Amino acid sequence: MSRPSDSVLDYLRTQAGVIADRADDVLVDAPDAVHRSRVATRRARSALRTFAPLFTKGRLRGLRNELAWHADHLGAPRDAEVLKERLLTRVNDLDDAEIAGPVRRRLGDALDATHEHAHRSLVESMGTERYAALRANLADFVADPPLRKDGRRATRDRLVDLLDGAIERVRRLEARAAEIGDDAHRWHEVRKAAKAARYCSEALVPVLGDHGEQLLRAWEAVTEALGEFQDTVVAESYLATAAVRAREAGEPADTYLELVLVELQSRDEALALGREALAAALT
Repeated sequence: MSRPSDSVLDYLRTQAGVIADRADDVLVDAPDAVHRSRVATRRARSALRTFAPLFTKGRLRGLRNELAWHADHLGAPRDAEVLKERLLTRVNDLDDAEIAGPVRRRLGDALDATHEHAHRSLVESMGTERYAALRANLADFVADPPLRKDGRRATRDRLVDLLDGAIERVRRLEARAAEIGDDAHRWHEVRKAAKAARYCSEALVPVLGDHGEQLLRAWEAVTEALGEFQDTVVAESYLATAAVRAREAGEPADTYLELVLVELQSRDEALALGREALAAALT
């Protein structure tokens, strides 16, 4: 007979399966492989954090830390890939007369080099004993979950309480971020906490049914908007650096600075949408 806790275990098994199944594709940088593996790694880590009280303590912290380590290696090439697509799209939205200097080439070549270096580092990390141990520990964990007795018998209400704890963390961080208004670091922390609420709502859809689907959609709206906000922060910083390098190379920097203004405008819009989505999700 299915128990509510089975939804959490099934979710973890699904993420472990994605990480295992995509490993070879990640090594050769197959389309979307790094992205899918990164998301699965984050989902697993979020579930292990939110639902930690269901499990005995011994193996949790170490497994979460190693998943974070692997996620960092997965993130670097993916971030370069996303940033390149974003910035070249921004450039392509300009009229040719607004583009001063070899902007496309400079941005594209630099981010291709960043991606290549980051993917090489990822491949090296996946050839280590540390990565092999992570894969083995994760496989052992989902094959024989170290559930506490009360964790195995956890009711629907108990799982909802744990999810509510993740949501309450978002609420606290949102209040802290709102004290300043547009502090990028504080809103990034809100976004990370909202992702945990999103992933764990997703894990509980089999238990919560339509209500779980509603929660999932609400937190998806939050993370998408705050993700766009964070993307503008990264893009603005990168463009400012690119402008300096262009000047040092004797090239005009006007286009980079124009794109900075575009990102700043997008940031204001994204934060407004994010705060509106947060208000709805936290109601």
